[in-house]
Amino acid sequence: MQTIDTQALVLTPDLFAVIDEAGAIHAEIARLTKQLDTMKARIKATGTGKVTGFNYESNVFEKAVSDKIDWQAIAMHFEPSRQLITAHTKAVPSQIAITFTKV
Repeated sequence: MQTIDTQALVLTPDLFAVIDEAGAIHAEIARLTKQLDTMKARIKATGTGKVTGFNYESNVFEKAVSDKIDWQAIAMHFEPSRQLITAHTKAVPSQIAITFTKV
């Protein structure tokens, strides 16, 4: 029978501070991400094209459609035929994207 030694994790005051700061940063990133997503949605709603602010330029564009092959389904079969590959190929819908560059 195997025995497992357990060691106690010792939290120093410094580690408490690091944990608290990391937690605060994590919460701030979540808040800022939500705020940024809302802003991006507003910019995307104006349509495609470039729009320049005071310090940054946004470029809203449509990504090209690409195909996605379901390799897991194909891998379940040996020596897949062209018809099998085609049957498991799905079109990925286009997406609206945005980039920012310093002006």
